[in-house]
Amino acid sequence: MSSDPIVARDVLNFLHDASEGASWHELTDLFGASEPRRITQIRKLLRGLERNGEIQKDHAGRYFVVTQAATLTGQVEQRGRQLVIQGLPIENPQRWSLRAGDRVEWVKTGSTPEQPRILDVVAHSEQPLVGQLITTARQAYVQGVGDFKGRVTLTDWPPSDCDHGDMVLVVVSGRDRKFLLGHIVGLIDAENVLELAINTAVANAGLPQQWPETVTTATGKLPSKVQPSRFPHRRDLRELPLVTIDGETAKDFDDAVFAEKLPARRRGWRLVVAIADVAHYVKTGSALDQEAAHRGTSVYFPKQVIPMLPEALSNELCSLKPHTPRLCLVCDMVINQKGEVRDFEFYEGVMYSHARLTYNEVQKYNDGDPAPLPIEPGSEQAVQASLAALNEVYTLLRGAREKRGALDFPTREAALSVDHGQVVAISQVQRITAHQLIEEAMIAANVCSARFLEQHDALSLYRVHEPPEAGKVEELRQALMGVGVTLPKGSVEPKQMQHALQNLPDSANGWIYAQLALRSLQQAIYTPNNQGHFGLALERYMHFTSPIRRYPDLLVHRAIKQVLADQAGTNKKLRPPTGDELHWLGEQCSDYERRAESAAWMVEGWLKCEYLKRELGNTVSGIVAGVTEFGLFVEIDGYYVQGLVHISGLGTDYFHFYPKKMALVGEKSGRQFALGDRIEVVVADIEPAQGKIDLQLVSGGSQRGGKHRGGKGKAPSKDRAAGKRSDKHRGPPKKRRSRRK
Repeated sequence: MSSDPIVARDVLNFLHDASEGASWHELTDLFGASEPRRITQIRKLLRGLERNGEIQKDHAGRYFVVTQAATLTGQVEQRGRQLVIQGLPIENPQRWSLRAGDRVEWVKTGSTPEQPRILDVVAHSEQPLVGQLITTARQAYVQGVGDFKGRVTLTDWPPSDCDHGDMVLVVVSGRDRKFLLGHIVGLIDAENVLELAINTAVANAGLPQQWPETVTTATGKLPSKVQPSRFPHRRDLRELPLVTIDGETAKDFDDAVFAEKLPARRRGWRLVVAIADVAHYVKTGSALDQEAAHRGTSVYFPKQVIPMLPEALSNELCSLKPHTPRLCLVCDMVINQKGEVRDFEFYEGVMYSHARLTYNEVQKYNDGDPAPLPIEPGSEQAVQASLAALNEVYTLLRGAREKRGALDFPTREAALSVDHGQVVAISQVQRITAHQLIEEAMIAANVCSARFLEQHDALSLYRVHEPPEAGKVEELRQALMGVGVTLPKGSVEPKQMQHALQNLPDSANGWIYAQLALRSLQQAIYTPNNQGHFGLALERYMHFTSPIRRYPDLLVHRAIKQVLADQAGTNKKLRPPTGDELHWLGEQCSDYERRAESAAWMVEGWLKCEYLKRELGNTVSGIVAGVTEFGLFVEIDGYYVQGLVHISGLGTDYFHFYPKKMALVGEKSGRQFALGDRIEVVVADIEPAQGKIDLQLVSGGSQRGGKHRGGKGKAPSKDRAAGKRSDKHRGPPKKRRSRRK
């Protein structure tokens, strides 16, 4: 095209097809404008098209065709991990350093589906950004943390009352050609690392901490205790030996369980799951309800909880504390010998917990430990008989779970031991049978809540987990092929995925492939439209068992109680939300859940990095837990955290990324670095606030490698079984040639 005359039509046609626009350099390369005469010609042409309003240039110097669609103005919103405007996902928001709350001018593209094209940022969000202050001899800027990784150049340089490395709040006032501009409005202070990490995560996520005065007033009007005589219409379960089974540090006990073997003629087991009746105290539209909806969920950090409900409710009046009457909503089930719920009913009750047990206590008891359980005198035999029946029910429910092929594979979660605001030890979370016993009982009750509301044509929020996308399944399939395990092509059933992971060879590190499987799954959401639960292999599922700490559970309780009231003819109106309101609440609850998880992961990652500082400059061992086109993620033994050896540190060779092998292979040397390789690395640098760990490969440290140098990277955040893939640096589905820089 270099010898052809440059005409406006060619430029317009090219820009019309380029959804990402084109830079000056891309246009000059395209039209072969290497000589001064042609450069001048295309410059004049572009200026003329701009004056005529046919094209426009954004802040980054990229040219776009001005569409005939009307220019719109709107506010950017956060939807899960995406930024959207009017529900349309914004492609590459990093180009504009966009974040929720920004007002932008935009137009809809003509593509299908429609996408927004940002023209300009009209006003920046007034919500302060959270970041780390970086000062040099010539400038000062704030490096964002959390979801926003951009940079804000300070206009009030040098900043006062702040030092290099401080965590600060900064308000964005504008931008230059490269970065946002802003000024510091606050300092995040703390007495120790734990407090600093939590305060930063809370500020970054915008988590509400203070209770409004209306909530404080409403809380003060709550009764101090439950008087069973005031609730004659409720079933009296105080003689039933219900117990709570939770972790050692739990305070909000929202579920209690009981089981018994039924007489031979009924064939089966009775399983009772009693849940705190939060809906009795938190009325629809009340100050307590509005604040609970605003929070969406309780947020759990080491040594600290930000509750969804005031402690007078969450830790006292609604908490199923031992030896104390409490109001409850009950799911009373009959389990047959196949582990199926043959029959069930819901009702309101008054209960009395006969023991506050922990998972470890129950596990030791089931394993034959002679130490007595902390059970109320006179209830020992009844509670012990219930625990024995619970184990039998668990075996049946577990068998049914395995038969339907629900996902259940080892995770790599770490338990942090914290003392005086510092991590003193890290250990792997041990998933014991007692955990699974309660988990299966809660799953059964959750399924029954969905069945009950469907039977009575009542609406509420389902917990939906859609099947994984085909591309992510293909990545997992290729990784499994590398260790000789087959996963069918195309769409996959949970049973097939579970079977593949169970058939990994002993030589493979099973947790690595479980981690890949987790990242292939979609994020579970709340919605009034039932689409099943892929991970649990269930046709329907709702959250019913944790109304103290999850708002969707409270909504499910209200829907069930409304059905019960209608059946009893009491004319009680709990005002359950309409279909449109449920859609909105589902989106909000899903967003707030991700907000809470992101804050918790940020704190955990920060603390792990801080603890790893003891190894700074030392050689440590690790396993390659991820391979991308730009390097190796290595999980460091004993720390359950990953750092990156950049590809530039693998030597002077050219390295190709092979997704099917999950490996980087040297073009000349044939050196290979693959998933599961054990290597030795040097901990070169750590940035806890950023969650970054830079590793350098020790010379000869890999089973297949040679002499290497290290690079820089970011540890991927932890994901859960129903979570989206959080590692944003996965390689493309084709071989890429990477060059040492």
